Amino acid sequence: MIIDTIQILFGIVVLALLLKGLWESSVMLSYRSQLRKITGGYYDFEIDEVLEEWGMTREEALRKYGHIYGDKY
Repeated sequence: MIIDTIQILFGIVVLALLLKGLWESSVMLSYRSQLRKITGGYYDFEIDEVLEEWGMTREEALRKYGHIYGDKY
């Protein structure tokens, strides 16, 4: 009885950690997709080169041109 409860709790914790990782991965891919649309670059180094020319960071570009952040300036 106690072993079953511990196993269920352990399973819930592991599942929560996996879901957190899945969520973070999804957010990162969404940000990269937005940056690809903004800069026209496909690979990370191409995106970084364009942003460096513009004098912007990824976060600044997403805030200014992207649709992910709700707090546009």
